[in-house]
Amino acid sequence: MTTPIRLPSNLPYPVTIAQLCVSTGNSVEKGQRLFVYKYWELQDIVTAPDEENSKKKRRVDLVGTFDSPVSGTLVSLNVAVGDEFVNQSHIIAEVQQPCSHDVTYGGLCVVCGKAVEEEEDQNAGEGSSYNTKLTMAHNNTNILVSERQAATIGRTAQKQLRKLKKLVLVVDLDQTVIHCGVDPTIQEWSQDPSNPNFDALKDIKSFSLDEEVIVSPFYMGPKPPVRKCKYYVKLRPGLKEFFDQVSPHFELHIYTMATRAYALEIAKIIDPAGELFGDRILSRNENGSLTHKSLERLFPMDQSMVVIIDDRGDVWNWSPNLIKVVPYDFFVGVGDINSNFLPRQQSSMLHLGRRHRKKSEEEELLTDILDNEKKLQEKIDQEVKKQEEKLNKIRDESQPERPIQKEDLTKKLEHNASLEVQQQNRPLAELQRHLHNQKLLIDDDDELPHLSKILLHVHQEYYRVLESASASEEPDIKILMPQIKGKVFADCHFVFSGLIPLGTDIRTADIVLWTSMFGAATSSGIDDQTTHVITKTPGTLKARLAKGFNPQIKVIHPDWIFECLVKWERVDERPYELLVEQEASEEELSTFKKRLEDKKKIDLLAEQGATNDERSKANMVLLEGNDSWLDDDEDEMDEFLNEDDDETKAELSHDTQNSQLDASHDDDASTAKDVPTTDFFPIKRRLSTELEPSPKRPHIEFQGPSTDGGEDEDLEAELLLELGD
Repeated sequence: MTTPIRLPSNLPYPVTIAQLCVSTGNSVEKGQRLFVYKYWELQDIVTAPDEENSKKKRRVDLVGTFDSPVSGTLVSLNVAVGDEFVNQSHIIAEVQQPCSHDVTYGGLCVVCGKAVEEEEDQNAGEGSSYNTKLTMAHNNTNILVSERQAATIGRTAQKQLRKLKKLVLVVDLDQTVIHCGVDPTIQEWSQDPSNPNFDALKDIKSFSLDEEVIVSPFYMGPKPPVRKCKYYVKLRPGLKEFFDQVSPHFELHIYTMATRAYALEIAKIIDPAGELFGDRILSRNENGSLTHKSLERLFPMDQSMVVIIDDRGDVWNWSPNLIKVVPYDFFVGVGDINSNFLPRQQSSMLHLGRRHRKKSEEEELLTDILDNEKKLQEKIDQEVKKQEEKLNKIRDESQPERPIQKEDLTKKLEHNASLEVQQQNRPLAELQRHLHNQKLLIDDDDELPHLSKILLHVHQEYYRVLESASASEEPDIKILMPQIKGKVFADCHFVFSGLIPLGTDIRTADIVLWTSMFGAATSSGIDDQTTHVITKTPGTLKARLAKGFNPQIKVIHPDWIFECLVKWERVDERPYELLVEQEASEEELSTFKKRLEDKKKIDLLAEQGATNDERSKANMVLLEGNDSWLDDDEDEMDEFLNEDDDETKAELSHDTQNSQLDASHDDDASTAKDVPTTDFFPIKRRLSTELEPSPKRPHIEFQGPSTDGGEDEDLEAELLLELGD
């Protein structure tokens, strides 16, 4: 196979071939001159200072040379003296190489042993073995392969997988198939038969790791002693049965953002014989990114046979290959201990999953978690600040400046601080004290049995399509899975009420992205297309408006959505329907319909290409009616009630007051809501259902225009009632 050579992009175009230095059939070495070219440029002419038009330019003809970027036999030379080129799009030569250097290790070709520089691909053509080298190995980033070799490996792997009638399954670890914590309370409870959590901890596993000691990049002293950290691992219920069912049909890979040492220890627990994963383990150490995962890292040329299971969709950019699972949250209040190395997770109903506790018990527990988590986060922040100050003091000012990856350093500090704080503050013991003798840890997760059925269904569909498809229509998981998922919520138009946090663009909210993969459309407010209002309580304004506006709209508890997402089928809504005892008043309904019509007019003007002035006037009419209540604003009260600075609350702007006013109207005072969580302990949080009166609470005056002769007064009374004044 020949290597095509193109002109580089940095030549001073246009260039004209002036002399050929080699002929077809010649042997050439890397760096040997192939031809001489000439070009021209304008140069300043030096003139006397007092001379008129002293700044003059003249054309100067210059020459340059082009050298071969590779060694081999010149098969063809596609240029002649006098040819002019104006860009780099032309293949000017083809060279037959004695070695294509398709696989390198540490910069050396594994076949011929020659050093291969990355810059060599700059002058190589499309399809050349010198195109950008790719990393495909799980545990070694020094092994690089060319695109050509990667494609060959991909075709070979595909052929082998099809021969065995398998697909590839990429498995995440934390909160997907296991949950891990470092709270020493776990071990104590597991050894105490009288503890209410003893039975749930019978099968707990553990291991110890030497945690990385974070030092300043400028530190020149002796290496500090390592610190041991003991991890406690809980396998997701049914994990062995899950692997028994899927392993005959899938080649399994681990892909985790934890360290390699951590991943290997978890692999020993979930695959002690090494029969499931072998050495197919990719960790944060080899990933190349601290924040995102990519299938191209392992399968750069073809992902058509790859399925992913992960509790996070954002780290995969919601890949069509992804099966998003409900996070496994066994150790209440701990979350993912490796989440510091992932993007900040959105706080939403996505974290809730399906709950099996009694409602009153769950609300009391989550309120306790809220208080406990806040204290833990404060301690983590204090520890990180202390460590950063310590590192800054160690810096030797006499050392020259060197670049520091500050973000990487901060993430490592946060990770170490979260482990240390969890060990010292024992959040599980703190929560258990609030529950007294009731069980804190409940082992009732049932995700994996459903997941195994889904994976086997995907596998069956892939090979059904393969056997029935023509050569030009081979199956592709990126196309096949969205087709299957898209049927679940086809023709569904959702409105979420009281579930998406303040300030979240619903187009980027995790739950919206997740349900959209299953065919659902979502809007912020009720309209003619709305089919479901998803809420935990039927008392929100949107729920009440929905029934008055269109009785066919179903008001549904979010557990219905999770049941559908877990099973990949639209289950019966009736067990999850909420009874709306009090529909919206005629006044509220009339105002809503009027504003909805105003919105339609604005949308129509936009579609018809109305001028900015026309659209601005229409918008002003809508704004005068205070349209904010049609937006997804239920959770704004959460933000208001959790504000620490009373003075800040008292100085809220006019717009913010109106926004909070509308939010209070929308959510019943007894509704428990979700509020943002931290990366370290991403727990489901709700406000206490009983708020103690406080003399410090601000009195809020509503200055917005009244639209129906009394709406503002009613809303003010309702808000003050919620505030406990």
